[in-house]
Amino acid sequence: MKWRYAIAFILSFLSFFVLEYFNLETIFTNVLVFLLILAIVFYPILHTVLFETNIDKIERFLLKNNKNPNFYMIYALANEMDDEVKELTDKLLKKSNQESRQAMYRVVQALYFKDIAEAKLHVSKIKQLHYRLYYQSIILLEEGDLDGAVELMEKLPSPWMRDVILAEHAKKLNNLPTAKDYAKKALLSSKGLQHYLLHKTFEREFGI
Repeated sequence: MKWRYAIAFILSFLSFFVLEYFNLETIFTNVLVFLLILAIVFYPILHTVLFETNIDKIERFLLKNNKNPNFYMIYALANEMDDEVKELTDKLLKKSNQESRQAMYRVVQALYFKDIAEAKLHVSKIKQLHYRLYYQSIILLEEGDLDGAVELMEKLPSPWMRDVILAEHAKKLNNLPTAKDYAKKALLSSKGLQHYLLHKTFEREFGI
């Protein structure tokens, strides 16, 4: 991370020197340059988190950032590290005062440990509609309401979310070939940290 701060300092110095030299200093240009510098400096992180599909690269990133609970939680969930999931969830809950975000952390932990009753207590507090519907669909699958899960699934905007639900739905029906097909589709439409989590999960469940 230190090298990013060094690059940011150098870019800032050069940029504002150029603005001063060509008499281009205005609030608009300063803000524009500042945003451009941020984009350049943090692009590697954003690319890995949101767009990367190389599993080894994502894993190296997560291990390198093991002091950041937001990132390391993904690694812990993906690799079934029960103690770490509990510890990291506690840390994340203490760091956030937002009810919706806390609900998300609690629901993720509850579903990881198959505590459906606990997940149901908090899922309605998640403000982001697509995540709320996604987790509600998973809860319905775990409760055996397969038709209800599919009905909710149809409202999900993300292809990978729909395919994950359909994969689990087919798995519940013991239709493993169809489950594998949907799992592969979910992998193809997912990127970044979500891709890593799905890859590790489906690797265990379906051998893909």
